[in-house]
Amino acid sequence: MSINKNSKEKKVIIVGGGPTGLFAAYNLLEKGFAVELYDQMSAVGKKFLVAGHGGLNLTHSESLPTFTSKYGKEAKRFKPWLERFSPKDLRQWCQKLGVETFVGTSGRVFPQKFKAGEMLLLWLKKLKENPHFRLFTKHRLIQIEVNNKKLGKRNDLPKSTLIFESENQKVSVPIFEKQSAVLFALGGGSWSKTGSDGFWIEAFQTLGLLVAPFKSMNSGFECNWSTHFEKKAQFKPLKNISLSFQNQTSRGELMVTPYGIEGGALYPLSGLLRDEIEKNQKTNTEMGTKVYLDLYPDLDKEELIERLNKPRGKNSLSNHLRKKVKLGSLAFSLLKEVTSKDILKDNERLAETLKHLPLKLLTIRPLEESISTSGGLTFNNLDDSLMVSSLPGFFAAGEMLDWEAPTGGYLLQGCFSTAYHVSNSILSYFSS
Repeated sequence: MSINKNSKEKKVIIVGGGPTGLFAAYNLLEKGFAVELYDQMSAVGKKFLVAGHGGLNLTHSESLPTFTSKYGKEAKRFKPWLERFSPKDLRQWCQKLGVETFVGTSGRVFPQKFKAGEMLLLWLKKLKENPHFRLFTKHRLIQIEVNNKKLGKRNDLPKSTLIFESENQKVSVPIFEKQSAVLFALGGGSWSKTGSDGFWIEAFQTLGLLVAPFKSMNSGFECNWSTHFEKKAQFKPLKNISLSFQNQTSRGELMVTPYGIEGGALYPLSGLLRDEIEKNQKTNTEMGTKVYLDLYPDLDKEELIERLNKPRGKNSLSNHLRKKVKLGSLAFSLLKEVTSKDILKDNERLAETLKHLPLKLLTIRPLEESISTSGGLTFNNLDDSLMVSSLPGFFAAGEMLDWEAPTGGYLLQGCFSTAYHVSNSILSYFSS
């Protein structure tokens, strides 16, 4: 079965219907291209919906240099893309779509009243209103055929063919020289139920392209709790705390679970912690690594000591700490779990521990439980336009590329900015 085999219309084939693919489709349609979008799921935007389940954090309002630094080792690469399509530009695009945004107290940017599902409906409505947009769901990419160069000189033969599986049939989509371009927006390896399952890797490796293994990012970590504490750690939060590792500190909420810890305060450090644990495993230095928890980031040690030194009377230690420093029952149980009784008897050492509580992290949680992943198609396969160097006219963008960023709007912004860059690159490709 073949689709548009004889079409001479210049069009872009987009594979992947997540935020990257949908945003690229929007931009390419505006530039006058015909767009065909293929996705393996029965409906597009499933990962976008999951990401917005607890409140859709689109981007962040901080200064662009600070924003750019969140992309770690790829910050230099992302800088021009973020400048060309910045958080401010994303907010303007949302407004154009019909979605007003606001900046929360944390600096994060959210839709004013629309949830992820409502925003996606508006987005898809705009796409489907364009007569040059065609959507194909339940199409799973299984192969990329690159034709023999000698045969490829014939204009009546496609230079390559995308092979999809759909409803137990193979569907061939031919790609003709300078008539079609392809954008891969296939996502990372987290949340496989949304279609982001990394199934595409084999097809790319078959072509000799380098794909870095997926690793968990923005993920929880496992701790070796005692049986007693494990029963208390039933997904309960520690609010307004900070975590420190090496020279990095992150603030927010921490969820204590039967297997370890999760939460917004942990995720920005997850890449560093993951890499440190892996390094220690390779060198047999130690099992896991330590992170330090500050239960009172707004109080200094001296103020804590002053409060702890107030008369205890007949109060138990837990009641004393609850009344004088507002230490909750979960925090108190955690304190007892990781410290000695001697520390609990010494207010100065106790205050120091409350500000610098050590937690031993053994390993990061599996891919399936991660918000995002690092790894993917490496940038050595691509030129500056994000075109595959060995496959002219084939581009890639979004989370399927080998980069990582913390939660807080950086992931979505990275997907939108790379999609915007690729849209312009495709225009240049057809114009050359």
